[in-house]
Amino acid sequence: MVGIILYIVTLLITLTVVGGASSAGYLNGALTRTVGGISTQFVSLSWLSQYTNFESFLRYCFQGEVGIIGYLFLLSLGTLVVVWINNLIEYKQAIM
Repeated sequence: MVGIILYIVTLLITLTVVGGASSAGYLNGALTRTVGGISTQFVSLSWLSQYTNFESFLRYCFQGEVGIIGYLFLLSLGTLVVVWINNLIEYKQAIM
């Protein structure tokens, strides 16, 4: 389950970075967007998976070892991901 969350978060990071660079005039071709997206996904996934504090905290939250606060954190993280996806679909960018 932690791996799925990491893939979803890195996919959203990739869509945000490539979309922002594309709207700024960079990455105009399909090949450059593809290469930029793949490299951004690879870098962000490798960084998040090696950042063991985040991964172990998510694992402890799923196992219930953090208590009610862990479940609230997972709920807020899920809400953040849903809002992020909605912003990417509706506004074609991440609103910050």
